[in-house]
Formats: sequence, C-alpha cells, structure tokens
Amino acid sequence: MFLTMNSSQRFMEQGYWVVPNVLDPIIDLQPLKDDYAHLLEQVAERAFQAGIIPDRFAEFPFETRMGKLLSTAQTNLFKAFDICLPNEPLTEDSPLHLSEAIFNLLRNPRILDAVEQLIGGEIYSNPIQHVRIKPPQAVLSTNRLTSTLVRTTGWHQDQGVSREVADQTEMITVWVAITDATLENGCLQVIPYSHREGMSVHCPSDEMTIPPHLLNGEPLPVPLKAGDALILHRLTKHASLPNISSGIRWSFDLRYQPIGQPTGRDELPGFVARSRNNPAQELHDYAEWVARWQAAKARLVAQSFREKTHRWNSDAPACA
Repeated sequence: MFLTMNSSQRFMEQGYWVVPNVLDPIIDLQPLKDDYAHLLEQVAERAFQAGIIPDRFAEFPFETRMGKLLSTAQTNLFKAFDICLPNEPLTEDSPLHLSEAIFNLLRNPRILDAVEQLIGGEIYSNPIQHVRIKPPQAVLSTNRLTSTLVRTTGWHQDQGVSREVADQTEMITVWVAITDATLENGCLQVIPYSHREGMSVHCPSDEMTIPPHLLNGEPLPVPLKAGDALILHRLTKHASLPNISSGIRWSFDLRYQPIGQPTGRDELPGFVARSRNNPAQELHDYAEWVARWQAAKARLVAQSFREKTHRWNSDAPACA
C-alpha cells in the first residue's frame, strides 16, 4: 500500500507519488467531516447574525451549504476554516482553526509512515499548511473571492511559498483528499520530472504563479479517491483544474521535513511529529499545540511588519 524502495525511487525521479487509502473513512475522515460541519454551523450563525449572509442555508448538506456560504457572503469567511495564519496584518479577531481533529491529522501515523519512507524517521511538521474547500466555479462569480483556498490554483512550486532560508530543506507536501478529487471538481495536475529544473520564477498577483513560458512538459491530472494522498517534491510544478462540478472539492495540504532544517516560516510553530531516535521529542499534547499557535498569533498581532514569504517582485523580467 505504501511506498516501496522502487516507488520511492520513482518519486525522486518523477517528483510525485500517489499513495492510496492513507486515511480510513471512519477512523480518520469522519472526525474531520464532523469537525468542519460543526465549524460551518458556527460560522454561518455568526455571519447571519452580523448580516453578512441573508440565510443560514441550514437545510442544505455540507457540500452545498459551504458553497452557498462562501459565494453569498462575498467576503473572507473562508479564513475561519484555515489551519494556518495568513501572511498579512493580524488582529486578535483573526480566525484560525485549531481543532483536535486537525492535530490528529497532522500526526496521523499512516501519513507519517509514508513520509518516513521519503525523508527518514526524524519528521518535523512544517507549519505551512492549509485546508482547501473549493466550491463550484460557477458560484464564485465575484472577484472579491480571490484566494486560492477557494479558487483554482495556478502553476507553482511549493518551495516558492517559503523563504530562501529553506531552499535546502527537504520539505515534501502531502496533499490529502477528503472528498474525491476528480477531473470535474478540480483535482491537481502535475508536470512530471519538472522538479529537476530547479526553482522557477513566480510572478506575484492575486497568487504566486509561474509564467506560462517557463512551463515545460505535459501536465498530468491526478484524480484521487477520498482518503488518498498525493505526495509532492517541493520543486514539482503543479496546479489545480477548475471545479466545474456541482459540489465542493475538499483537501488538506500538509508539509513535512527532517527535524532541524529551516521551515521557511520561522514565525509559525511547527513540531516534531515523529522521532525514531528520540521519541520524547514528539508532540502528543493537543493543548500544547494550540498554545504554541496562540502564542505565535499574539506575537504577530503585536508586530507592525511581517517579512514577505516569497522572493520575487512583479517587475521581474520573466513577469513582463
């Protein structure tokens, strides 16, 4: 089921690997679905009471209700669902979802088993992590909903969203499908072998994207079943297809690296997820994990300046 020596070698050659059935439908996926259904109820009620949405949409199932909430609000309600602090000025009211279900996902032993076969048994949970709940493209008719946590994601490399200090960090991304990720609802596509080309210029606009003339090779869509994972090399070029279905596409992208290497977001708290050499380093305490994020948020709220998370400007020659 998990990577073998041959498939690990293929990962290094091709820059990606699909690992099926990483998450169990009952043990792993259902707690996440319950957690987000409860969060959606809270967000919808607050938004309705504040007059941000005209209806709670309570009669709709989660998949439909989420799309209606995000599209009708025409504001940044999606931030309440994310599991990482954005790189922007923060206030005490800036949302961050820190549930026990998320902590358990980050420490999921089957995810860590797959990661271990690529980077070894000293595994650090990199804090550049996100949830992506993408409604149908048709309901996102407003330009105000520009975040790639909601919209289609353009071509990029995950190394491009961390600072240069982490360029040698052996970071990998574990992109986990919570719903089926299909050609219709916006699965990821990769360019195999593109990690061999090194870092590409990314041009900043609404997101960081690689200009088309720097894309070589044939894009390969990678549909997944719920519970499958797509593991990506930090330099593999990838993007998402648009969601042209009638439902949401829900995934998490989690990042891991060897212990002791820079994360590229040192202001955010990572943690030791697994250590074969020193298990006492591992973080098992959910309350401690929450406290670390709350402390980091308090420090960032008090700061008037945050270093940008990328190295490019829009006036780079490749972006002209």
